[in-house]
Amino acid sequence: MADSDTEYLQSIPWCADLLADPDFVVIPTSTRKFKKSTEDALFAKTLKTDDTIRAWLALFRQPAPRATKIEEVYTIVSLGYGLNGYPHVCHGGIVATIMDEVMSTLLSVNKSRNGLSGGAVTASLNVNFLKPVWTPQVVLITATFGETKGRKLYLKSTVRDNGGIVLAKAEALFMRIVEPTGKL
Repeated sequence: MADSDTEYLQSIPWCADLLADPDFVVIPTSTRKFKKSTEDALFAKTLKTDDTIRAWLALFRQPAPRATKIEEVYTIVSLGYGLNGYPHVCHGGIVATIMDEVMSTLLSVNKSRNGLSGGAVTASLNVNFLKPVWTPQVVLITATFGETKGRKLYLKSTVRDNGGIVLAKAEALFMRIVEPTGKL
């Protein structure tokens, strides 16, 4: 669906401008691909319809040659009426879930760059809804790194409409997963 996602989003002028910017790299979103294990089924199946999330593309700004970390990811998401909690308004739980997923994308893209082996999981997520997230519409969700303290990774996310107006903000704490060593 990545090709149809790109085609669809390129038909929207502000999305086409962002996708055409040579400073950005489009990255695959593995959670939008169905897996036999059923991992990521929420985004790969349940929320992957014309009425829910028709298109989803993630990208990041090309880092400097010696950069060890991608500091921010951008994700363009089309929101359909199937996500409504109130008429023409995306359900707040869905908005929070999408922001969490975009922050996870930032961690995933950095996995090989800065030693996030084993991954990380959401420990807490605080969302502030500033304006209604109307449907249908295409939004831009960003995720950025805050500070890192040992296993604790602090991230932030925003949801913006096509005019750049911030609709929701989130702060999250992710915990790095520590693989058991077999020692007590």
